[in-house]
Amino acid sequence: MGAPLKLTGVAASEGVAVGPAFVHAPRELRPERESIPKGTVEEEIGRFRGAVEAVVRTLTQTAEEMRASGSGSEAEIFEAHAEMAEDPELHSEVEERVGDLTSPEAAVLAVGEEFAALFAEADDEYLAARADDVRDVSSQIAAELMGGRAAGLAALEEPCVVLARNLAPSDTARIPRGVALGFVVAEGSRTSHVSIMARSMGIPAVVGVGTALEGAFGANVVAVDGTEGYAVADPDEATVTAFEERRKGAAAEATALEEYKGIEARTGDGRRIEVSANIGSAGEADGAISWGAEGVGLFRTEFLFMERPELPTEEEQYAAYRGVAEAFGNRPVIVRTLDVGGDKDLPGVSQPEEENPFLGWRGIRMCLDVPELFKPQLRAILRAARHGNLKVMFPMVVEVGEVRAAKALLDECRGELEGEGTPFGEVEVGVMVETPAAAICAASLAPEVSFFSVGTNDLVQYTLAADRGNERLTRLQSADHPAVLALIERTCEAARAAGIWVGVCGEAAGEPAMIPKLIAMGVTELSMSAPSIPRAKKIISET
Repeated sequence: MGAPLKLTGVAASEGVAVGPAFVHAPRELRPERESIPKGTVEEEIGRFRGAVEAVVRTLTQTAEEMRASGSGSEAEIFEAHAEMAEDPELHSEVEERVGDLTSPEAAVLAVGEEFAALFAEADDEYLAARADDVRDVSSQIAAELMGGRAAGLAALEEPCVVLARNLAPSDTARIPRGVALGFVVAEGSRTSHVSIMARSMGIPAVVGVGTALEGAFGANVVAVDGTEGYAVADPDEATVTAFEERRKGAAAEATALEEYKGIEARTGDGRRIEVSANIGSAGEADGAISWGAEGVGLFRTEFLFMERPELPTEEEQYAAYRGVAEAFGNRPVIVRTLDVGGDKDLPGVSQPEEENPFLGWRGIRMCLDVPELFKPQLRAILRAARHGNLKVMFPMVVEVGEVRAAKALLDECRGELEGEGTPFGEVEVGVMVETPAAAICAASLAPEVSFFSVGTNDLVQYTLAADRGNERLTRLQSADHPAVLALIERTCEAARAAGIWVGVCGEAAGEPAMIPKLIAMGVTELSMSAPSIPRAKKIISET
């Protein structure tokens, strides 16, 4: 047993664990042959198509099993992978190369790597993380062409902490339930699929530890702290004891918090505070409800537009919004309209290259400029509103004119639906307060809307000029900064004067130290990641 080695990374999935180390180091997948003989092109294209069908069947079956077990967010990862495997552009590129006598396995790996490189160049963390998904899908097809994957992680039997340079969703899904105690991964971020999968599975995880992971490959035991974002290889006895005590304490706290899932959150003096969930896909609705969500304070709709060759139709969007509305019944679901910019490619939408997409043509700015993108979403939201309690809010607002223009388009959509005889419901309209401009102009914005939702993540980075993806600026990435607090308070004062309510949907909404401060300012709705809800309700009851 070597000396203890601390590995610092990103806190991807909270919790602590200690266990034997298992190093997942799969051999690089190499094509068995680079070329094919003349006269075999049609046969090899047939083999490629057969391999795609087999991979899609496996991915679809995995997704169905996960949905049946209530893991909707995991299921959607595999559904997206199945769509990637069937991407016509991928097929066209591969089959063209096979026509030039490249073997299908070599072609699919090469094309997959080229597609992945395009994703990896994106400034947006979420989109860059999709590069690994493309590699995963192309590797699965290549492996199928070469006779299938080795057992690897699927053969694990004893509980262990998995160490890996990267973990693709297909790797994670193959691990038998209850075997993985924790993950320590060299690559990745909080939005990587390994992080999403770990949170869904309730497994502590630290990602982004970098090349330091190689120093832990010889470790016998690893301790993982997914809450603070570090791991210790070959920890000493005192560290192991401390981790075990924390693990037991966390388990006891989780049991104690169970009672808060089903209660309405009220402060000590009786004020009602609505505690809602932030969700990024329709499949997360059931999980959020199980954690005690009283609604959805932020339904990110970008998932419908990503990783696909064409824009989603109005019908596809309607089905997704209706599904969430029906899942929550009369509880409120706030749908944020599309919030993408030049850092994400949207099919059929001409987007300029920008040096800083986060300060560029994004959010409500893009949507107002491209009504053919915006109106189908607004129509779908209005139609889905018949099936629940939907509200709509607009992102990246900086002036009153944007709100009025968006509301005018919403009215236009109402008129169209009415003229067609298509049933629809009414929605309250709100705006995200995530720019200093919106907070400073809150008194002008308030008469135009029914609510404000403060997006603290972006408000912090825009107010403090601190990129939230820059690890060197971590100390500045806090909503507790006096300047940020002043902007939130100004927003609450403007809302109070106009008789509208204020919610918070950034990370600060679930931070124990911030909850009492936000309530004191007049915030009446807090929206956070679903697992944070029981603890937030407890804190509210003690405030």
